[in-house]
Amino acid sequence: MTQQSIKTILSQQIKLHKSLLELAKRKTVVIKENDLESLNQLIKDEQKHIQAIGALETKRQQLNTEEDVQQEKDELLQVIIDLKTINELNQDLLTQSMQFVSLNLDLLMPQPDSINYSKKDNEDEPVRSMFDSQA
Repeated sequence: MTQQSIKTILSQQIKLHKSLLELAKRKTVVIKENDLESLNQLIKDEQKHIQAIGALETKRQQLNTEEDVQQEKDELLQVIIDLKTINELNQDLLTQSMQFVSLNLDLLMPQPDSINYSKKDNEDEPVRSMFDSQA
């Protein structure tokens, strides 16, 4: 119902502004003709229009403040921005935590030595050194 009232007020303001525009056009003609009596009457009519427009504007502002959702919209937007920031921080923290866990696992469970560099070639044969100490 409030939105309908606002629409009605805006429609009335549009009508008054259009009427004021017509008065301004007539005033241009009156000024060109140098008709002071008509000019005074047009100025009085303009003042009435301006007062009516002001009264309608006051009513419109009162209705807008009663149904003002801009504050809630701004608050929701701020909460969404904060949520996004916190989620990005959490994602970074999880990534760092996973890297730390992976590093610790690598340190605790080292990879086995390569097969190519073992001390014994075969367990049945004794290990021979390249240098023969008996020679």
